[in-house]
Amino acid sequence: MSLTANGLERPRLNDLKAALDALFTEALGPVTTTPDSVVGQLTGLESEALANLWEAVQNNYDSMYPFSAEGTALDGAVSFVGIERLPATPTTVIAMVYGEESTLLPTGVLVRSTANRQFATITDTVITRAAAGDVEITVSDVQNLANYQVITGGTSVVYTSDADATDAEIAAGLAALFDPTKFIATSEGAVLRVRAANQTDEFSVTVDSKLTITKIGSPALFVALDFGAYSLPVGALTRIDTAVIGWDAVNNLVAGDIGRFVESDEALRLRHRNSVRVTGAATAQAIRARLLQEVPEVTAANIYENRTNSTVSGMPPHSFEAIVQGGSNQAIGNKLFEVGPAGIETYGNTSVQVLDENGDLQTISFSRPVVVYAWVRVSVNLLNPEEPLTPTAQDAIKDAVLAYGQTLGVGDNIIPQRFYGPIYGATAGIANITVEVAATAAPGDVPIYSTAPVDVDRAEVTEFSEDRIVVLGV
Repeated sequence: MSLTANGLERPRLNDLKAALDALFTEALGPVTTTPDSVVGQLTGLESEALANLWEAVQNNYDSMYPFSAEGTALDGAVSFVGIERLPATPTTVIAMVYGEESTLLPTGVLVRSTANRQFATITDTVITRAAAGDVEITVSDVQNLANYQVITGGTSVVYTSDADATDAEIAAGLAALFDPTKFIATSEGAVLRVRAANQTDEFSVTVDSKLTITKIGSPALFVALDFGAYSLPVGALTRIDTAVIGWDAVNNLVAGDIGRFVESDEALRLRHRNSVRVTGAATAQAIRARLLQEVPEVTAANIYENRTNSTVSGMPPHSFEAIVQGGSNQAIGNKLFEVGPAGIETYGNTSVQVLDENGDLQTISFSRPVVVYAWVRVSVNLLNPEEPLTPTAQDAIKDAVLAYGQTLGVGDNIIPQRFYGPIYGATAGIANITVEVAATAAPGDVPIYSTAPVDVDRAEVTEFSEDRIVVLGV
């Protein structure tokens, strides 16, 4: 047994021992080769050593091919088509740091989330009204028929008080004047609070003498020290680990951008299979491969064709739709124009203009996946009395659900049964659980849980977050 047309055929331990027993019998005549005999013991030891050598030969043979290689060998196998394993990345977030004017936070100051994970700044940050992201302004001088002015980001708002003014009335009046597309302005009593509309951008702020800035928060970029797909819900980053004089508080007004674990062998093999047509064009497989490999930051792409003479799934006759996640719109449009079949219409919810070789503008359309918000509820119905419960069972269950959820791509359904393995693998002491799932169009909608799978449209992608994972019973 060796290399054949079917590949490497490795002899098994029983076959090796039988062959050695036959050799001993042929050389020495009839001998006893039972396991408890001297010859049987010798052939047993020798056949085990040979079996180990053949196993090493098998592993070396398998390491040459992406479908069978593992670990570092797989990295080398897929490198021939220009693919590298995606490394682990940390969760990042822009959070507000609050304190006294002109307080400097040096690079590397540490904060901690409610899940006990540390984050650090990667640049120096100054708390200042010249680069604020969240400010509170108090009406300190109430005057009738007077102008109150606040300038944010170069835009001025002026409120004129009435003949019987109050501080709450002035604060509310100012809040109503801000452009809601640029700022979130609210009031509570005499205090006006102003934030950027996306709650991460910075802006300068100036007030007149009748107003006082009583709280300043400036945006700072924090990066998790632990690499991996760990969620950071809104308001979870609140504990300061590095004391700095003048720094009072920290809070993330937006959820963190979830990081990534090191790409698994299975995911790398799948990406390799999807990319082997990277040198082609015009076919659906080649267009997909070219988008994935040649457009920076594209993380997922699916191509759908309508070859019929009628409209199918919204696609006009003889058209194709590319559903692409990541990358810039213009870069995707340019690549689709380059590799798409000539004369075939593109379709999608996003369009860009591309200049052809004749100097004419061509409209290229494709689709961006619509985000649907996934909800998971895990009910622990019974504990296992024969093993201790994992001390941080609730967090472990949430991490397991989140980690699996991050593997779902565009169009992948949410199937409750597929969460059971990751949950049981990450915990101990749990005997029986029920997993229910739901999906909503907005993160604030009320979910309707069910044990049935959630169908996800081909142009939709699920977003998982720790604050939408509920664990009951532990």
